[in-house]
Amino acid sequence: MVLPQLVALAFLAVAGYLCVTGGRELTTVFHILRNDPVPVRELHGYTGPVEITGTAVDGEEGTVTAPFTGSPCLAYTYEVEELRSSGKSSSWHTLEEGMDGVDFVVDDGTDRVRVDPTGADIRLEDHTVTVPPGTELPDRLARYVAQTDAVDPQDRTVDLLVTELSVGNRQRFTERRLDVGESVYVYGQTSRGPSVEWGSDLVDAVVGDGDGTPVFVVSDASERGTAWRFARAGLWRVGLGVGLAVLGLLFVGSVVL
Repeated sequence: MVLPQLVALAFLAVAGYLCVTGGRELTTVFHILRNDPVPVRELHGYTGPVEITGTAVDGEEGTVTAPFTGSPCLAYTYEVEELRSSGKSSSWHTLEEGMDGVDFVVDDGTDRVRVDPTGADIRLEDHTVTVPPGTELPDRLARYVAQTDAVDPQDRTVDLLVTELSVGNRQRFTERRLDVGESVYVYGQTSRGPSVEWGSDLVDAVVGDGDGTPVFVVSDASERGTAWRFARAGLWRVGLGVGLAVLGLLFVGSVVL
């Protein structure tokens, strides 16, 4: 009786984790859709949660360099995955991931405001390169792999005389960037910023992370597009979690009966 209980507890534990993390995504959807973006010109002296949309432009700190393409951008996230097989199934394993960014400015045509992306949940369009095993990496990716201990090249081959057999695993390199001049959506905490010169179109505020804001999001999609990104991630987690919970309970019930 102990083994079935442990199996059921394992199912329920995973189900609970998926439901909690998925629920957080769906809660973010609620916060995004409950309010509308406000014009930047209304942020003079304003503090508190706010949504803004506009064009992302570089500020005093310039740009950062994206790791896989070398593109100058305002913020980025990246992920390296490897396809590994276990028995008859295969799954992607994350080898390395990270993010970086600089303070940038959002211009909505009424005024401009600074954004500090530190601590943001950054949701940007995927730019993915998938490399089959035995394939030589492009120069930029090859340099990245050579400098990263967590990622090994998968370009080995075995000479079988009549042919060469590629060995290794398929790798996937995903880069997500907020480029200069790109449309941007921000939900964050507005606080008083440094004073600005008289006549400047830069408001005296900074949008960033803060205790008074339930979420802090930077996205290159519209408000509804950003909400859908969170909803899609939350729904599959909650759905899978509920399914695993039902399977765990059915398993226990079948054993008891």
